[in-house]
Amino acid sequence: MTGAWGRILAQYGQSVTLRRGEGEQDCRAFLQPGTVRRDQWLYLGPPELPLEETNGLCVEWNGLRFAVRAAQPVCVGEETLYWWALLAVEDGEAQTEQT
Repeated sequence: MTGAWGRILAQYGQSVTLRRGEGEQDCRAFLQPGTVRRDQWLYLGPPELPLEETNGLCVEWNGLRFAVRAAQPVCVGEETLYWWALLAVEDGEAQTEQT
C-alpha cells in the first residue's frame, strides 16, 4: 500500500483480520459503528485486499466478528483507492439503537 491512503491507514487505522474459511489476512482499516444501528459498521480498507466475494468473508477486530454484508471498490478512473463495506456484528452483543 502506497500513497496518502496507505500512510493514513498505517498511522490511524485499526489492525483487523480478514477471514474466509481457513485463510486469513491481517491489514489496517477504518471501522466505525453506525449511528442508528450499533450492530452495523462501516469498513474502509486497503485497495490491495479486494472484498468482491463477500460470501463467507468476515472481519475480526478487538474481539468482535463482523459479516460483510455489502462491499464495493471506491475508484478514480481505473484505480481503486480503497474498499468500502457494510459490516454486521456476528457476536450478538451489539445493541440496536433507535433515535
